[in-house]
Amino acid sequence: MQQLVVRAVEEFLRQTYGDDLWLRVAGNPGDDDRLALMGGAFTSRGVSVRDLVTSAAAELGKTAQELLEDGGAWLASREAIRRLLRFSGHDFRDFILSLEELPGRAHFVVPDLGVPEINVSVCEQGVFWLTLPEDSLGWPSILGGIIRAMADDYGALGVVNVEGNVVTVGIPDDDFSAGREFSLVRDVAPGTVEAL
Repeated sequence: MQQLVVRAVEEFLRQTYGDDLWLRVAGNPGDDDRLALMGGAFTSRGVSVRDLVTSAAAELGKTAQELLEDGGAWLASREAIRRLLRFSGHDFRDFILSLEELPGRAHFVVPDLGVPEINVSVCEQGVFWLTLPEDSLGWPSILGGIIRAMADDYGALGVVNVEGNVVTVGIPDDDFSAGREFSLVRDVAPGTVEAL
């Protein structure tokens, strides 16, 4: 599982900030026993994801929370993940309410990923409170980035705030922009349709 997460961090950093940043963060695979180059991709040898995120954030002049939020938005932009997330609700509010099901869905796809429980509640002003366990290191920030990206995807204006283990989401405008098209089926070739 660690190697899968390290690979995701590598892809995010390479695609978003370039190969040079990744090489500075990962070290020289020939000299550094933290990471080894195998088959064209780095694999973990005693390095923690926290160390990679902390180093990358320092290189970029960001906080680890900001970088994790960027990572969450990047994840939501991967078409396969985007489709699974969009399948969760016909509008942004439904999507937010369905986030309690996200850990179970993630477990079904990647059993060892360890997405923490998400408790969704709505306060009187219509603001959603998403509470994660206290020890959910990094997950609230990742979730905040996913929610920001999905608000854009749905065309909603979402005001997202991450503080500790709580993510709050306000939705001042459900129809702020056109959003991206989404269908439960997608065209794969002219005249053919493939199911999700």
